[in-house]
Amino acid sequence: MMNGFNCDGMGLSMMFGGGIFMLLFWGLIIALVVYLVRNSSRKNSSNNTDKAVDLLRQRYAQGEISSEEYSERLNRLMDQ
Repeated sequence: MMNGFNCDGMGLSMMFGGGIFMLLFWGLIIALVVYLVRNSSRKNSSNNTDKAVDLLRQRYAQGEISSEEYSERLNRLMDQ
């Protein structure tokens, strides 16, 4: 009696094996995308902090803020 599958069970085992590899493939693709997005956001965050520190240094050098204010703001920026 033939019901669409091989009589020796190879068709059924190949179907499940292929499904597992397909899940692994898509899982790796999704993990790669998540990694790239997280890594990109970290670079942008540190870049923004660098710009803020540079601006703070310029304001301090020009005498716009006191040394106490400079230290306080710098500490806040570095804690982020």
